[in-house]
Parts: sequence; structure tokens; C-alpha cells
Amino acid sequence: MNKFEDFIIDKDYELTTEDEEAIQKASPGVKDGDHWTKPCLDCFKQNIKDYLKKKQNEYCAYCRMELHDNEASPEIEHIVPKKLKADWMYIPFNLCLSCKLCNTKKGNVKPVLRNDSVTDLPTTSDQYLLIHPHLDKYSDNIELVDGILYKGITDKGVHTIYLCELDRYELAAARASEVLKKDADSITRFLLLVNDANNQKLLNNLDSFIEKIKERAKRYKEIQGQKITP
Repeated sequence: MNKFEDFIIDKDYELTTEDEEAIQKASPGVKDGDHWTKPCLDCFKQNIKDYLKKKQNEYCAYCRMELHDNEASPEIEHIVPKKLKADWMYIPFNLCLSCKLCNTKKGNVKPVLRNDSVTDLPTTSDQYLLIHPHLDKYSDNIELVDGILYKGITDKGVHTIYLCELDRYELAAARASEVLKKDADSITRFLLLVNDANNQKLLNNLDSFIEKIKERAKRYKEIQGQKITP
């Protein structure tokens, strides 16, 4: 994992007067998670996106893959789901950017807090079950084995892998593809890595995973061959 992937959001976005006015317009009374889709928040949400893209070096908070508008469009993610705590949905400390798949897999029913009954947004690491992108160093909790497979090295790391299903074979294939761009001859070692009971989702989709990697390895070898042909 490089230094750009291993970020911590070290400073929260500061709400502008316009942001606060938009939030007040969207939620003039009791806050509700459904308020998040109101058009009056569009500018506020774009401000948050622009800020977090820079703070996160354009990487997803959970899988730490690069965010691309064309295929991994960044989504504003509520670390504590807005369905659980609507009062916190506009607080920048509770927001990060994630790819669509991580956002979808995490959902709003899996536990993220040690105590769901708290009324104030927790601001210390020990109160969260997952890797909090504003508080926790990713590499202290998850090891990327050969840059491909996610291995939890703390309880938070294990829980984050579970929350976002970071053991999904599509994600491993995408990571392997990135590694193969640099070293297309290492396919054998990559394939051996998945033969581990800790990577059950990969094992369940092993044939598809292997075919994807073979296709990508073949393509990268062809590209490399074209580059060196006089």
C-alpha cells in the first residue's frame, strides 16, 4: 500500500454559510434520512465531494481503490448510516467518499458503533467497530497481501472487510489487474494466494477469478510485446 492509499482525513470540511442555509432548507425541523436527496443540497454535496477527493487522494475510504467518475464514481458515504442517526447526516466528520460497491455492501444495517444508543456523534477511535477514515490508519488494521488480498490484522480490519465485503472476487480481480500491469509474469503466485479458507468468497468464485486474471495477463503481455516490437 502506497502513502496515497494509506490516508487519514486529518481535517474536517468546514461548512460555509451557503451550506448551512441549504441544510436548514432541507431539514427545517426534525432531520430525516430521506432529506438527503433534496435538490437544495446539491451544491453542499458537491463541495463535500471536492474537498474529500483531495483529502482522500481520490481513493475509496474502504477498499482504497482509485475513484474514477467513469467506472467507480465516488459517493458520499455516511460512516454511521443516516437511517440510524439522521441527526448526524450533515456532520462532515461522519462523511467520507467511497466507491459505489463499498457503499452498497456496507449498507445501513451492519453495526459500525460499539454503542448504538449514544446521542452525540462519537469522535474517538475506540467507539467505532470499523476503520474510521478520519481516525484510523488503514495499514495498522488491514494488510494488502501482495497488493491484492485484504487481510484483517485487527478486529477493526476484520470487521471492515466484513462490512464492505472486501473479500469479493471482483475487487481482488481489479487489484490483481493493477499489479499485473507492472508484472504480467507473476500470475502463478497470484493464483496461489487465493487458495486460503480466509478468502471464502474468492474460493466460491475461483473459476471466474482465474479466468479474469488469465484474460488480463494475456492482454498485458500482448501490450508489452507491442511496445518492444521495433
